[in-house]
Amino acid sequence: MITNYLSPLEFVVSVKRLPNVQFFTQKASIPSLSINPVDRATPFKLLHETGDKLTYGELSLSFIIDEKMNNYIEIYNWMQGIAFPEKFEQYKNLEESEYGIRSDISIVIMNSHKNPNIEVSFKDCFPINLGDVMLDTTSTDVQYPEASVTFIHNGYTLKQLK
Repeated sequence: MITNYLSPLEFVVSVKRLPNVQFFTQKASIPSLSINPVDRATPFKLLHETGDKLTYGELSLSFIIDEKMNNYIEIYNWMQGIAFPEKFEQYKNLEESEYGIRSDISIVIMNSHKNPNIEVSFKDCFPINLGDVMLDTTSTDVQYPEASVTFIHNGYTLKQLK
């Protein structure tokens, strides 16, 4: 059986809360997954046993910022609501909004024929870091600003769609 390699070029990110980030996403990384072993002491040496708790890495996305900064502002407002830096109502308004505090995120990776192939679904995500926006007048070519956002989540699943 001959199979093709997974292409890193064709994928779609879906975040109900962030429709403008979805369209402009340029990069996404599927986070790491690890199990911490349990150490068992013996009179002679330390033995490692299989662990029973999964540790998930953070989800990172990079996106081109649109002219009105709508996609950047969506994440900015979400983080402002979570941390309520000015007044308690910011958190309450976010909590009572259509989307709430957390959001599920999915990444659908296409196959070599550009058909949906694998879906990676992340549960209960919220942003923990919104990266810098670099503006540079010294560049000779127009390079549209990109920003990155990092999400924490409560796990993810992989599902083959074919």
